[in-house]
Amino acid sequence: MIKLGHRGYSAKYPENTMEAFVKAYDIGFDGIETDVQMSKDGELVLIHDEKINRTSNGKGFVRDYTLKELKQFNFAYKEKGLYLIPTLKELLTFIKGKEFLVNLEIKTDKIQYPDIEKKVVDMVKQLNVNQQVFYSSFCLESVIKLKQIDPKAYVGYLIENQYNSKRKLLKQYHITAFHPKYSYLNQIRVQDLKKDQIKIAVWTVPNLKEYERLKELGVDIIISNEYFK
Repeated sequence: MIKLGHRGYSAKYPENTMEAFVKAYDIGFDGIETDVQMSKDGELVLIHDEKINRTSNGKGFVRDYTLKELKQFNFAYKEKGLYLIPTLKELLTFIKGKEFLVNLEIKTDKIQYPDIEKKVVDMVKQLNVNQQVFYSSFCLESVIKLKQIDPKAYVGYLIENQYNSKRKLLKQYHITAFHPKYSYLNQIRVQDLKKDQIKIAVWTVPNLKEYERLKELGVDIIISNEYFK
């Protein structure tokens, strides 16, 4: 079973910062999950929200700032110290040569960034870290695009609701990885997915009790803020 730090080691460090990613590696996570969005000048940056309001000392949409402008804000998110927004290139450069995985969530469920799927896959290939990267998205269109761009890649379909209808889409579009919210999974649903050889990644596992339950059910990937031994 693979353990991924949700937005890095976000239980201890500001989410989606290089510090959170490095500390996740240091403590023993197998990898991290993070979110990819695009700046005004087409740079790939790692941040969960479409706006910078919650996690930084700035305001407004990510897409309305250049990378240089975004780098002027502090993404400390209630912590002390200076934490700059990381780029995808910075993260991929860090993992290169390490036994460390990255799940890149393409954030297109609210904003359709032009060609973001291809830009992300191209950068992964340029840095030759293909074997270390998983892709996922809540946006079915992005999932399909990613599969077309790189048919050999791991691409997961994220869901938070409408389990039954979205479960059917896996077969329809030949999607082999499913990323439901942890609370949606039970023994019957896990068995149903496994009979079709679908990889199961669950988020965001809140405590040790749920971690142990899901581990026993046989999920493939657990995404959590905290590191559970």
